[in-house]
Amino acid sequence: MRNRARTVWLLLSTSFFAIAMLLAGVAEATKAPTGNLIFILDGSGSMWGQVEGTAKITIAKDVMSRLINDLPQGLNVGLVAYGHQRKGDCRDVEELVPLSELNKEILIRKIRELNPKGKTPITFSVQKTVEKLNAIGDETTIILVSDGKETCGGDPCALVMELRQSGIRFIMHVIGFDVTDEERSQLECLAEAGGGIYYAAKNAGEFQVAARKAVEETQTVGFLEITALRDGKSLVAHVDVLTPDKKMRVVRAATTTSLDKPVSIRLKPGSYIAQVTDTGLPDKPTVTFSDIEVEQGKTVAKTAEFTASYLKVMATKQGKPFRAHVWVYPEGEKSYLVQKDTGKDQPAVFQLLPGIYDVKVEDFSLPDKPVVNLKAVEIKSGETVEKVAEFVGEGTLSLTALKGGKLFRAHVRVYPEGEKSYLVQKDTGKDQPAVFQLLPGIYDVKVEDFTNRSIQEFKSVIIESGKTKIIEAAF
Repeated sequence: MRNRARTVWLLLSTSFFAIAMLLAGVAEATKAPTGNLIFILDGSGSMWGQVEGTAKITIAKDVMSRLINDLPQGLNVGLVAYGHQRKGDCRDVEELVPLSELNKEILIRKIRELNPKGKTPITFSVQKTVEKLNAIGDETTIILVSDGKETCGGDPCALVMELRQSGIRFIMHVIGFDVTDEERSQLECLAEAGGGIYYAAKNAGEFQVAARKAVEETQTVGFLEITALRDGKSLVAHVDVLTPDKKMRVVRAATTTSLDKPVSIRLKPGSYIAQVTDTGLPDKPTVTFSDIEVEQGKTVAKTAEFTASYLKVMATKQGKPFRAHVWVYPEGEKSYLVQKDTGKDQPAVFQLLPGIYDVKVEDFSLPDKPVVNLKAVEIKSGETVEKVAEFVGEGTLSLTALKGGKLFRAHVRVYPEGEKSYLVQKDTGKDQPAVFQLLPGIYDVKVEDFTNRSIQEFKSVIIESGKTKIIEAAF
């Protein structure tokens, strides 16, 4: 029994030592601060359980202390624990050491002070830890140590997947310490969702295989730097790093508006595809870099260049600008690319990629909403194209309803000549006419007395631009 206990102790020591060597290798490869590392430790009551006569918490404290002591300088390290303060509390998660420059003395002291008590709120501990990383932006490695699965009803696997898909940049490795097959299944899922590796700490054979894979897969990293430019100026663009077959997104990041600070993405050595999308342009163009080769300790730099041209559209009526709707379509297509309104004294301005576009301008102030179409507008790289949509000035129809020589309230409908569907309707008031702004043309008008439903019709009413047509309907 004593020899078996010593074997388990050496097994666990070897596991953590392998991770320490992994981190040391990263430091040597980059010759600079290697990034961020956070430990999440299990302080639940089950850690008082024994492995071959020794409490798991005792083993964990000793091995973790040795691990911390062997970490390379240049790391930012944080420490989180759960289940160590209160019994039965599913929100018992504490940040013992905030992510900061490595301080071995403080980290080891905090680990030594752990006193297991409560439950295993893995989901809440991960959520509380990862959400803080959103403000950091840099890639962070999380190592979670647990001797069991979630006991507070959460789904840590689903949460980690959701957090990574949201763009928060982290990798999560998981160490399962003396767990059952059921518990291992959840912890393996957690590591897979986190883009990391599951380390089995149950017997020497399984652990040696896991440790070798960890060293082979993650002991070295390279860097991919992306800058996005539009017309020579840096901008915020979305960056998706994909596997060569495009089936899996490895990292989602964003460029910055500083030419001196490209987004730097830590990646395992290998082949990748990077897609950079300018979300500020209406058609969201994407620049794709294929066959990116990331090598250990080296940086691959790429610049995505976007060129924006401008289209300015002014709507005028009788030579004066007015407010109108403007739609821009790729030439010949039915789905518009972008829509804006002109102002009373300013054009609608669009940033577009070079190409040929169709433009529709609508006067929404008139009942028949007249449209001016500008076809095959060519936009050249770096140029500004100005277009004017000239609308015909409308005329005015003023209709007064009289009964016994006095104004009264009646219902008025205006129809395009000869048509059965009316264009617009209004009521006269007790002391005012019904007034319509209409495009020049010929119309039919019906006036209805609400009291007895009698109707008067006026056929072929001519409306001229800039003139007012007055009609009196006497009942």
